[in-house]
Amino acid sequence: MAETKELVLLNCWASPYGMRCRIALAEKRVEYEHKDENLMEKSPLLLQSNPVHKKIPVLVHGGKPVCESLVIVQYVDEAWPDRAPLLPADAYGRAQARFWADFVDKKIFECGTKLWMLKKEAQGEAKKEFTEGLKLLEGELGEKKYFGGDTFGFVDVALVPLMAWFRTYESFGSFSAETEAPKLVAWGKRCMERESVAMSLPDPGKVYEFVCFMRKMFGLGSAMAETNGLMLLNFWPSPHGMRCRVALAEKGLKYVYREEESIMECKSRLLVKSDPVRMRVPVLLHDGKPVCESLIIVQYLDEVWPDRAPLLPADPYGRAKARYWADFIDKEIFECGLKLWKLEGEKQDEARDQFLRALKILEGELGEKKYFGGDTFGFVDVTLVPVVAWYRTYELFGSFRTEMHAPRLMAWGKRCLERESVAMSSLPDPHKVHQFVRFLRNKKPGLQPF
Repeated sequence: MAETKELVLLNCWASPYGMRCRIALAEKRVEYEHKDENLMEKSPLLLQSNPVHKKIPVLVHGGKPVCESLVIVQYVDEAWPDRAPLLPADAYGRAQARFWADFVDKKIFECGTKLWMLKKEAQGEAKKEFTEGLKLLEGELGEKKYFGGDTFGFVDVALVPLMAWFRTYESFGSFSAETEAPKLVAWGKRCMERESVAMSLPDPGKVYEFVCFMRKMFGLGSAMAETNGLMLLNFWPSPHGMRCRVALAEKGLKYVYREEESIMECKSRLLVKSDPVRMRVPVLLHDGKPVCESLIIVQYLDEVWPDRAPLLPADPYGRAKARYWADFIDKEIFECGLKLWKLEGEKQDEARDQFLRALKILEGELGEKKYFGGDTFGFVDVTLVPVVAWYRTYELFGSFRTEMHAPRLMAWGKRCLERESVAMSSLPDPHKVHQFVRFLRNKKPGLQPF
């Protein structure tokens, strides 16, 4: 193997995309350092090297990162052109090879992911597309030894990780690759005879076990079947996440709860994928489809399960009023509350005055009613009740007592805490919330945690 200065591959052992890079490097007989990434807690090097997608594989050559597996394989081929060329010498041949490699990405590996990510009833279309993709590839392979003829090349490198994943796709998709694409299976066996491939592909059984673990972690296994297909991505001190938990409890809905380390920069892959715009909790996954923003989540739950403890009023005007006050709470209570512990001096004083004015306005809206909707616990109550867990923090940083400024709201909060849905929804200990906020101020003063 040739010695290469500062060549590092950031990878996850089960990634078919990373396998491509390992095969290409093995074909070129280039030495490199392999760093296996924990995808739940991504390394600073990975986040720095691929700040856009934050995904593996990444090849770092002399400190310069190259991202995306097909780009990496082409880079390796161009950086070491005199060793086992992977792309054809002529421009048209290279264009054809790139076309089929792109086809493999979109029709094989993306469809393959759907086979194990989707439920049985939703797999039919993915399986059809996947097997059709196999047949098209068989047509392109024809009677050749490899896709490039007698020479193992770019398209072979792009596709051959399939051999480590066939068992997983077959198991979840309920089909036989041997039956659907016998020529491709034979091609795969020929590829496995190559040292570069044999040393780079993991045991298919271990890949299958890994996928089963991932399904369980993502709530795609039997647990999800018992929980209405619901998963909540949350971070325990988030008042916005507390709303969702209260709403789910009011509806009597079981769900998979997944705690996100939101104050860390390495957010989970599932959170980033589910909310690629803001990458914040909470996110509700329903049958794999993400719903973001807490007020939208609560309304979604109310619309999907309207017959269980309705949260919004039945009439349009009542719903409009409830949404108005929920928006008021977001902007005048929780946004101002954030300023109380993040700001200092005159700006903090301004935030405190705005916060206390908002409490008095809410007291006026509550009046003598039991809840904001009257005798019925509803949407506005769900929106505001997390403030009970945050009062201590707001009071200590803002130097005031809520009891003195808004006694009716304090009494309302105590009534809410008597509800099973609120008590069981893990409104955290106010002291722990305060400790968490002190940690944030000291360690990560500029961070937006929720």
